[in-house]
Amino acid sequence: MRLIHPLFTVVLVFVCSCSLNKFTANTTANLFVEASETFNQEHDLTLAKESMPANLKMIEGLQKVSPENQTILTMLAKGYCSYSFAFLEDNEKPGDLDRAKSLYVRGYKYGLNALDEDVKKSTAASLQEMEKTIKEVSGDENVASLFWTAYCISSWINLSKNDVSAIAELSRAELMMRQVLKEEEEFYYGSAHLFFGVYYGSRPKMLGGDPLKAKEHLEKAIMISNGKFLLSKLYFAQFYAVPTQQEELFERTLKEILEAPIDLLPEERLANQVAKKRALKLLNIKNRLF
Repeated sequence: MRLIHPLFTVVLVFVCSCSLNKFTANTTANLFVEASETFNQEHDLTLAKESMPANLKMIEGLQKVSPENQTILTMLAKGYCSYSFAFLEDNEKPGDLDRAKSLYVRGYKYGLNALDEDVKKSTAASLQEMEKTIKEVSGDENVASLFWTAYCISSWINLSKNDVSAIAELSRAELMMRQVLKEEEEFYYGSAHLFFGVYYGSRPKMLGGDPLKAKEHLEKAIMISNGKFLLSKLYFAQFYAVPTQQEELFERTLKEILEAPIDLLPEERLANQVAKKRALKLLNIKNRLF
């Protein structure tokens, strides 16, 4: 009878263990996707802020076990972007802005790794090559990866306006978002339209700003959610009403946000609570904007 070498047995156990761990991580990732719906429904901003970092670290642990899992990578891109947007970038606490920038970059890196290898490589190539490659992106999960990757990098750019190298990356984010619009413009309540609303509404005309295009994109996003995703209205007030100096429209839109019922969009209570918080802050500085 032929004996099995002890080393082979050790290797076999190691391989089986790794495969089992990876299988478990992949299965758990699907559970996290479903569980995240409960988190999105949370209306208590303090509770969400305190619990989100631990959840992100748990997902990072899954990613270490299954480093190429697209679902896990996209969750991390979305998670770090959402945390930075909701709890860091709009705060006045010292250090929060730098933390937001750092976490946007972290989310961007996870998002990049979630993309197809050719698409990932194209982000370091010329804009022409990237545009050619990115046109091949399709499918729900790929669109999600593309959106959150673009969202992370554009948010970092928005906080790094004094960094020339950051501004140079804006064209790449724009290419990604245009593909999202082409493939699935209703993704996450039309948030690619929100990107272009900010894109055209936050810049002077000499640099490509266009209030009418901003209005068109923002109204499209509002229509997609039937006005229930309140960040769309927040951006409409901030990036259309302010640049066009329509004070009455600004005030009316923000009051609509503040008066909206907490269960207007139950699956996005958290995002809507963030919109309410920011709407109140904008109203409080109205005299500085008009």
